[in-house]
Amino acid sequence: MSDNTQQIKDKLDIADFIRVYVPLNPAGKNLKGHCPFHKEKSPSFIVSPDRQMWHCFGCNVGGDIFAFLMRFENIEFFEALKILAEKTGVDIGQISGPDQKALNVLYEANRLAKDFFKSQLTPAVREYLKSRGLKPETIAEFEIGFAPDQPEVLTRFLLGKGYAITAIEKAGLSLKTDRGTFRDRFRNRIMFPLINSFGKTIAFTGRIMPGFESENLGKYVNSPETPIFNKSKLLYGLDKSKNFIRDSRTAVLVEGQMDLIMSWQDGVKNLVATSGTALTVDHLRNLKRLSDSLVLSFDQDAAGKMAAERTIDLANAADFSIKVLSVPADLGVKDPADIAQANPGMMVKLVSEAKPAMEYLISQHQISNRSDTLVWKKNVRALLSRLRVIASPVERSHWLKIISDQSGVAQTTLEEEMLNIKDEAPKFTDSAVEPAEKAKLPQLSRKDLISQRTISLVLNHPAFYEDIKNNIEHIPESYRAILEHGRDPKSLSLNVELKPVADLVSLRSGLDFESDEVKAKAELLELVRQLKMENLRSHKQELLWSIKLAEQKNNEAELTAALSAFDKVLQEMQNLEKQATLA
Repeated sequence: MSDNTQQIKDKLDIADFIRVYVPLNPAGKNLKGHCPFHKEKSPSFIVSPDRQMWHCFGCNVGGDIFAFLMRFENIEFFEALKILAEKTGVDIGQISGPDQKALNVLYEANRLAKDFFKSQLTPAVREYLKSRGLKPETIAEFEIGFAPDQPEVLTRFLLGKGYAITAIEKAGLSLKTDRGTFRDRFRNRIMFPLINSFGKTIAFTGRIMPGFESENLGKYVNSPETPIFNKSKLLYGLDKSKNFIRDSRTAVLVEGQMDLIMSWQDGVKNLVATSGTALTVDHLRNLKRLSDSLVLSFDQDAAGKMAAERTIDLANAADFSIKVLSVPADLGVKDPADIAQANPGMMVKLVSEAKPAMEYLISQHQISNRSDTLVWKKNVRALLSRLRVIASPVERSHWLKIISDQSGVAQTTLEEEMLNIKDEAPKFTDSAVEPAEKAKLPQLSRKDLISQRTISLVLNHPAFYEDIKNNIEHIPESYRAILEHGRDPKSLSLNVELKPVADLVSLRSGLDFESDEVKAKAELLELVRQLKMENLRSHKQELLWSIKLAEQKNNEAELTAALSAFDKVLQEMQNLEKQATLA
């Protein structure tokens, strides 16, 4: 693996490669530009041709050519390796192990299924899609297909292509019946392929043909989760829209495939859809790499409004700037697909006129109506609880005045009430520890939690001590003492401050651990990897300060030494990330 990656690095100049994505200007021995991963006015993105590395001092990320491509395209290491290998002509055919080959089978099965569905588009299906406003070129662009109303037609097609029935089932394309036979998962449905950021087909959404809906048949059916498809991470359309989102730093979020496709056809390109599932933290994490702002365009029914409020709360916590698309009542339609069909060009206008999230929430929570005092109080407090998380005092004051004007409550009273509202976000709880005990526990960092879990595993599986012994330096010293105490309680007396933490570790050591030692061992190795990563992150931050200090002192020797150490830390972090990808 390392030989292949080094060959690729030797054949590609990082400055020439990154220049395709980011305009770069000379800055001494280095090159400088505006970071593609966050919004900035002054360029802080540095590329070093000498070291073949890049780093952004604004968002504090960096690495080699692989790290850049993985972050820019939102792909995993293997995908970046394949892209760069193809670009350089390096043969990586021998590095794909059994697991990767098994995944490739699933990718290929889904690709063939997509082509099969496209070939099955009948005149009747095309006529229906036309009646929904879709143009032939849009149908082709989004590779929409049709699953015939036959029980085994796709399964037999894939069997004929040499695929094992177990692989077809594992790809989510076939179902095993109670009788032990197999039938197609999708029948008599319009098929929307789901594509990952690498351009591979990984799953489908099937919409039942109109007139065949029933209580026993869901209107929409999605592929099950498979080794290549995780619905909590995939956003429909992101493969097409990511560059538009990156350029505008704004993502327009809709609910369904037809909403996205019709809005795209109508001129809105920076779109993604949740495809019938609730928005998740992973979805937002993927969008955060590309954008700072969200525009929500959900259905105007009760379910859509509930989804909008939940999304606002999640996106606020992820530090997005949020707006909500407002549909005028006189349009007579509710969802984006119908708007785009009935009023061409309207979606572009509505997106540009989207309201700030607080304005939308105020309009939804009838705070000027006091006919029901309990509901009125609840609505006012709901708005204040959302207002308190806004970072800007000026913006908070602006919305507080509007709430005051509409509710009739003095602004000073609202401020006092807002300060008294407790943070109602869900907190981590451990049912094995009583609340009184929890209050005694110190606040725990990520490193603390990883260390506790590591020690608990070793205490639960004493044979693991030999494995952890070689990595003991990565565990904080205080936890080493807890580990030794757990192995031999008479060996030392614990510091009083550590006693509550040690008690918690002891309680957890017998909880929810895999009886399978192989799985427990795998978890231990991953925890050790994470501890190494946490230590490297701390060291990286220290080196950043050293670099800045050396630059301020204009000390070339110190700067060279710090940069060299910094490169080494980045390389070690990348190696650890690759380990996780290959695991």
